[in-house]
Amino acid sequence: MSKTRGDTNAGSGVWRLGIFAAAMLLPLLMTSCGKKDHEGEKKTVQKSEDDFLDKDAKPDERKYLLAAKPFFIAVANRKYADAYALLSRYAITRMSLDQFKPAEQDSDSQQNQSYAFDNVTAEQFAYLMQYVEAAHGTPRAPKMLHVFSTDPDVLNRRSKEQFGGMDSMFAIGAMPDWIPADIRRASLRGQIHTELSPQELQNVAQREGISVEDLKKSADFDPYFNLKIVLVEEGGHLKIAYFEFLPPSIWD
Repeated sequence: MSKTRGDTNAGSGVWRLGIFAAAMLLPLLMTSCGKKDHEGEKKTVQKSEDDFLDKDAKPDERKYLLAAKPFFIAVANRKYADAYALLSRYAITRMSLDQFKPAEQDSDSQQNQSYAFDNVTAEQFAYLMQYVEAAHGTPRAPKMLHVFSTDPDVLNRRSKEQFGGMDSMFAIGAMPDWIPADIRRASLRGQIHTELSPQELQNVAQREGISVEDLKKSADFDPYFNLKIVLVEEGGHLKIAYFEFLPPSIWD
């Protein structure tokens, strides 16, 4: 495992601020976000393998959903070797801890970005996924996936719109600037249901001031994490060049 210094990206300060705000809200959002049936977790299993894909996607966005779908499903099924095999050469060239475990406070971000892996192997990717599971629980089913942006200016931090910087933050996060601008095609955002361990369930129940049994019966109890994906066109094919695993937030 090789460690290198993280790259500084335009707009990273705004990005870190957003992640910090989301992380501060995680205990509340873990139990209050998402709509579920009163029978609980069993109802979150998809009726079909495409059920989680955005039904309102524009016709020209469908190809991006289908390109990201295999990676999304592999992660949700904890088939991390399969997920790794779907990554482009840009994605495996370098991965930082920030992609798997966002800083809980601004001072942690530089340390997370400096904890990085070059020429990432499948074993290293699986190792880093342990941080995602520790923070959010064990992935168990896809929840939703939609196309966030296909605007080249947003995907390359060039938008002159009033909230262009915020759009880029949501679209590509801390995606390195060295990934070619002319091959970036789409940003997608999705959510994956998770299952908490008995200890994690106890911790959440204590924070909410209720019993574990009452927590699990709640119609609003729906632990999950967010997954951000950026697709590029490489060799005539759409591939994943960058991703981030993020906590639930008020923007979901």
